[in-house]
Amino acid sequence: MVLSWWGAITLLRSLREPVAVFNMNKRVAMIALTLGMLMWMVAFLTVGAEWFLMWQSHIWNGQEAAFRMFVVLGVVMLIILQPEREEQA
Repeated sequence: MVLSWWGAITLLRSLREPVAVFNMNKRVAMIALTLGMLMWMVAFLTVGAEWFLMWQSHIWNGQEAAFRMFVVLGVVMLIILQPEREEQA
């Protein structure tokens, strides 16, 4: 969470900077999103589902919620990965 906030603040501060600086400042946000995706994939979808047999429970099955979070983080990562370009006047 700390990395996510740090990445968001870094990107907000670099909005008025040149495009090269803005693209370089995406690193912290990308690290935060990567770690978030790993957490949801490994901790919940892999360990929770297989190790603790979460998929067998009708009451407590967090696989759908974990998959939703994984996909949301992946979509945000794809958006941030798009390189910014200089506007042509």
